[in-house]
Amino acid sequence: MSALLAGVLAVPALVLGAPGPTVEVDRTEVRVGETVTVDLAAWPAGNVLIELCGNGAERGSADCAVAAAATTHVGAEGRGTAMVTIVKPPIGCPCVISAQPVAGGRARTVPVKIAGVPTLTAAQRRTASAGPALDLTVSGVGVTGGGPSAAWLGGPAERTVAFTVRNTGKAPVTDPPLTLAAGRGAEPTGILDAPEIGTLAPGEERTFEVEVKLPGPAFGRYTVVGELTGIDRPARFTAHTSSYPWALPLLLALAVPATVVRELTRKGGRRRAVASHTGTALMPLVRPGGAMHGPATMNEVVAANIGQWRRVRNLPRTALAESLTALTGTPWTADQIERAETCTPPRRFDADELFAFSRALDVPVPALLIPPAGGTADGGEPEGAK
Repeated sequence: MSALLAGVLAVPALVLGAPGPTVEVDRTEVRVGETVTVDLAAWPAGNVLIELCGNGAERGSADCAVAAAATTHVGAEGRGTAMVTIVKPPIGCPCVISAQPVAGGRARTVPVKIAGVPTLTAAQRRTASAGPALDLTVSGVGVTGGGPSAAWLGGPAERTVAFTVRNTGKAPVTDPPLTLAAGRGAEPTGILDAPEIGTLAPGEERTFEVEVKLPGPAFGRYTVVGELTGIDRPARFTAHTSSYPWALPLLLALAVPATVVRELTRKGGRRRAVASHTGTALMPLVRPGGAMHGPATMNEVVAANIGQWRRVRNLPRTALAESLTALTGTPWTADQIERAETCTPPRRFDADELFAFSRALDVPVPALLIPPAGGTADGGEPEGAK
């Protein structure tokens, strides 16, 4: 009986003494731009949001650098890991790394010291927590541009992004940090020069226009993402645009037939004349060392363009092979890439391969079909190309 009673009494002690969710970082003294590793242990299964915050995360996400937040998944074993880039928080330190279940729940924090970020006094922290709401909204987001330009020929594209910022809070807001980025995908990495917002009184609004340059060849859909921080709730906005080299198919239709017929006629006539004179059979056209001067077939045109665009992209053959393997589901090797782009022997490209090469090289399909000027562009290989 006494043994049973001792066991019952021990159960609450074990439960109360069990460790809860923990957050650890690989170092606690950091600088802006560095990356820290965050380890989670004993967490319930699910997604966890990890943020870098100032003001001890007293006001939740209003104190956190939302744009630099990371999310990790915790499995049944209760562990998870994430990488967080250190940025300047929207408010001064004390600074912490905060982890909180996405589905809701208590946040756990671990302190970090960020070089160059000032520490708030106790009075400043009380003022920040008790001050009136700082709230901004963004509306009227749009993208203009896209008329006739170098982008129609596969060059860079230029756009203008417009948006209106309105102070919907109860206090003036002065120069809230604004980050802008443009590029492909939902989280573009091409940083843009953001304008200064200035001071907006409650109820006041102001419209801004930002020039966006998309590097060539501009092809496909692009996303422009902006975020205003330093307020109670960060304001994020998104705009979309696209760019396609509309003139390339027309040039292709005009250039390819004439070029191919001329080259076939010239090369075919020369080979027939040699064969007639020597009495030998016609042999396949072989380019010494893979060099081509005036490709004679469409497959040779494609091969020349693959090699040329790979060098323009500074892309090793091994990297291109890995991309093609992922896109096609068929294993590719660096040797296969070399044979494909040097015509030894000539490869017969099908439509699926053309599409895969265009995606892997980040060029439109017509760019692989237009005969390059003067054959191929001779040049050195990127490091590791072999």
